[in-house]
Amino acid sequence: MNEIIRLELIRESLVAVVNEMRANIIHSSYAAIIYEGHDFSCALMSADGRQIAQGLADHPIHIFAVPYSTRQVVEAFGDDIHEGDLFLHNDPYTGGTHLNDVLLLHPVFFEGKLAMFAAMRCHWNDVGGMTPGSLSGRVKEIYQEGIRIVPTRICEKGVMNQGVLDLLFNNMRGPEERVGDFNAMLGTGRKAEEHLQRLFKRFGGRELLEGIDSLIERSERQMRSRIEDCPDGDYYAEGYVESDGSNPDPLAIRLKLTIKGDSVMADFTGTSAQTNGPTNCGPAMAFNAVGTIVKAFLDPRTPINHGSFNPISVVAPEKSFINARETAPCGGMAEVKFLIDSVVAAAMSQVVPEMAVGDLKGGANHVHIAGPRDGGGTWIHYEWPAGGTGASAGTDGSNAVRSYNEGDFNSIQSVETVEQQYPLRVERCEIRTGACGDGEYRGGFGLRRDLRILDESAMLSVLSEKNVIPPYGVAGGSNAAANRFVVLRGGEAIQPSDVPGKVSGFALQQGDIVREETAGGGGYGDPLKRDPARVAEDVREKYLTVEQARLRYGVVFDGNGAVDMAATEAVRKDLAADLVNVRLEAANEDDIDGPRRRIAISKRLAGALNIDDGDLIELRSAGAVPLRGWARIAEGGPEAAVAVGPLAMKLLRARAGDRIELRAVRAIPAAVA
Repeated sequence: MNEIIRLELIRESLVAVVNEMRANIIHSSYAAIIYEGHDFSCALMSADGRQIAQGLADHPIHIFAVPYSTRQVVEAFGDDIHEGDLFLHNDPYTGGTHLNDVLLLHPVFFEGKLAMFAAMRCHWNDVGGMTPGSLSGRVKEIYQEGIRIVPTRICEKGVMNQGVLDLLFNNMRGPEERVGDFNAMLGTGRKAEEHLQRLFKRFGGRELLEGIDSLIERSERQMRSRIEDCPDGDYYAEGYVESDGSNPDPLAIRLKLTIKGDSVMADFTGTSAQTNGPTNCGPAMAFNAVGTIVKAFLDPRTPINHGSFNPISVVAPEKSFINARETAPCGGMAEVKFLIDSVVAAAMSQVVPEMAVGDLKGGANHVHIAGPRDGGGTWIHYEWPAGGTGASAGTDGSNAVRSYNEGDFNSIQSVETVEQQYPLRVERCEIRTGACGDGEYRGGFGLRRDLRILDESAMLSVLSEKNVIPPYGVAGGSNAAANRFVVLRGGEAIQPSDVPGKVSGFALQQGDIVREETAGGGGYGDPLKRDPARVAEDVREKYLTVEQARLRYGVVFDGNGAVDMAATEAVRKDLAADLVNVRLEAANEDDIDGPRRRIAISKRLAGALNIDDGDLIELRSAGAVPLRGWARIAEGGPEAAVAVGPLAMKLLRARAGDRIELRAVRAIPAAVA
């Protein structure tokens, strides 16, 4: 048989096993977050922990976390791994994501020797901790987030350690559901082993394993070839987590991405230290994010295996919030990982500008509503509302769907599922009007969803990001609306926390409405260049109001609802004249105040932007992604110039004397209620 054909058959056969694993999980799991939300991943791993195969629909957040965890199991148990063994793991500090994501590893043997692992990582709806659902915005240490499982053998040579399982499940809410999901993972691993044993017979065991090594080598060559096509150089980006849940200061990620020959180095030196709030992640996530984005930008169509990541190296300072250690909580892992995605995407948009894309809604938008169940126990409803995706050259973003870094994770639970299982009524579920990031190509719109509490009491926990610092636009596009989570009581909006998007166990009353409003995607290009017909279509679809079309795109309608082109041209000319452009000057050093970048501006510029000292602003140069910082309103100095330090110049890819646009960053864009 031709070698290429044989390798392709091996590859497709392995992916088919993974797809069968996915189908088993979906059809046999108990929790809606798994069977409906698809917050799980399946993969095949080599005996030494390299990733062999993963389905294209699997959650990218697990791409490198699963091999990292597998290597930890191999390191912990070495030669003491036998047929019939099973291992559990969820510890963020040794390769896990957050405690809710539980990994089951099923060893597969050939001729008495360890050959592979079948891996299933599923989000369990509760793993203990201080609030139902285990994820909340105001925790202080990881012990408040639930049971932490370091690499643990829960079955030895076919004999289950029931004592360990009882210990785990008796410390989790809704143990029946947890046991059901565990059994779904057990059955999936057994079926995967059956399929792999058939492949050993079909291809020959040694030949199959040699073919796997060849596939990994081919993927590495492919990725190195794509990297080699990119210009060598250093590319810089930065971004912020807006709060750790208790401290008002943001957390900064700073990145220097170096392309040299056929390799990529991502250096996150300068990133903020770990925090005692939930916005931390363990050591696997930085590599995961870099690998996800580099592959998405350079090699999106070829299959996923470990070879794609071999040309990538990452420096993530230990005890930073992107490489945390005990006892930092890590429930907000997704919020941190998705920020790393955004920062890496900002750097990669300088490497391949044609791939630049507007920013996304942030992380998972964890929303838990829970209450006492009749007869004892606790009911837990978990929402994961999607937002708009970013725009790119020639393409508008999509509305209220998952993005390229989330696999086939669903947008939201169905109304029927929610109302059948919980004392809740979904009163609204619709596109959030006006939430897009404006641009020649606009970002997608977020979601608006109202859930009414029908029981006498319940509680609300929220863990989210991008509530204060909204998704950025690119290539002159505007930022989108930020996330917003409030409670409506008696017709009035109540903030369930003094830190937006970070809520722990807020007491709900019968009749309260939990309102979820998710962020849109960042825009691409100048909004005043958008085709008026496209704006008119968004108005017809009620994505935008007539007022928003005029204020944000300069599009005016006549009395019959048609675009008035003459009035549109006049309004667009006026809006363009109102833009604030400044001359860039070089400062000796960057103005960094704690984690914040500060940008000094004159009182006249502050007045033109209608901002106060400490408000968020951004500078837009020829580069795709804006430079953001907090305004420092200075006495004296040039009226129409802004001085920035050496790193800011690199981030802007600009020079002293360049004229660039200065904008205020609004968490809620003009005319969005």
